[in-house]
Amino acid sequence: MDGSGWNNIRLGFENMMLLAHSMGRTLVIPPKRQIAHGMPDIHGSKIISFDDFYDIKAINAKQNGLNIISMEDFLERESVSGNLKSMTTGEVIYPPNNQVDWNNQRLEPLLSYLSIISRTFNWNPKECVLAFSAKGTDDQHLFSMMADVLIEKDGRPFPDYSEFQGKPVNVDGPAQERLREVLAGRRKICMYDSKMHAADDVVHFKAEENEERLILPFYAFMFWEDWRQQLFAMRFVRDNLVYNDAIFCLAARMVNTIRDYVRQRSPENTEGLYDAIHIRRRDFQSQFPMTEMSANTILAGIQDDIHPGSTIYISTDERDPTFFEPLRQVYDLKFIGDFGDMLKGVNPQLFGLAEQIVASRSRVFFGTYYSSFSAYIARLRGYYSVKENQPGHTSGALQNTYYLPSKWKREMSIYQAVHVPFYAREFPIAWRDIDKL
Repeated sequence: MDGSGWNNIRLGFENMMLLAHSMGRTLVIPPKRQIAHGMPDIHGSKIISFDDFYDIKAINAKQNGLNIISMEDFLERESVSGNLKSMTTGEVIYPPNNQVDWNNQRLEPLLSYLSIISRTFNWNPKECVLAFSAKGTDDQHLFSMMADVLIEKDGRPFPDYSEFQGKPVNVDGPAQERLREVLAGRRKICMYDSKMHAADDVVHFKAEENEERLILPFYAFMFWEDWRQQLFAMRFVRDNLVYNDAIFCLAARMVNTIRDYVRQRSPENTEGLYDAIHIRRRDFQSQFPMTEMSANTILAGIQDDIHPGSTIYISTDERDPTFFEPLRQVYDLKFIGDFGDMLKGVNPQLFGLAEQIVASRSRVFFGTYYSSFSAYIARLRGYYSVKENQPGHTSGALQNTYYLPSKWKREMSIYQAVHVPFYAREFPIAWRDIDKL
């Protein structure tokens, strides 16, 4: 599990799920741990597992091609029983002190053990695209396909993402054309082939601060030659890696409460439409100083698209309520704290996830660029745009989804191919024509 905040962890988990599925391997869930930026629950604990956010049992039961187990089950089944051997010496290696429960423990001894008995692939997503060949084809032809792009065999220059702006490749288009669109400047592909599958019993993808860290959307790293498999991957994430019922039920109550409030406040607003903003501040501004904004700057950035007097739900890590006074003078503001009674007894770790759903159902949404929290809201809005046949959905564009600062305001207003930095936003390839058969 990645050592950063939830939405970076989520990106890595989506990658791991699809890697396990595509490789035909069992996925071992990391031990429970404390999460960065987490909020303590009613017992003062910040310890979480993926079960807190997803219905892992349901995913496991529904997907025939995927098997998910806990780290404790893995160690009991494979390690303590003596099934795992050193990758270098071939001798049987047991876990440190035969320990199998590593929940909320110091993980260095376990990670050292895993490095001895597992294979790690040096796949840097900034440098290569992980390609899976179509069924019934050999692995080598994908390298040949990439070589043709590199040598500009057909006379076209090496692709730049800008050439696909507003001009997406059809989701069922030729494999080489789809590959060109997702290269994003990368000049090589990495492969998982049958030889690797047979040679390595255990594969370990590390979540450390290194170049191989998979903190990017899965579709920006993985490419399936068969377009049907590519769309299966898109739908797998959309339909399975969804927040659990507890989170969605909380979000639904919040949405209904806001809509009822808006109808009472403005009877002419019969649909109870509201707007939403995600404002990321505090430590984020030291990491991405170009996103630092005053409240007046935020106000100037949204006024053309959100009418004065509108109700705005604000999701934020800003703790000083006076910061929002310039916005409060123009708009009716709502925050998570306004739902106090509804939140009683709910694990605070779930608040932010519910807020993402609330923001995804707003009329207009402004996010903070570079924030994976905001980016996921944009992806959810992309899913809804397809489901509800919203204007622009056939091109992948989102008409009422914007970013702050205003330099990036209209990033989602036109189709753009995957490009660096991969983590800064989501891309329409995740939802455009996702249900094509």
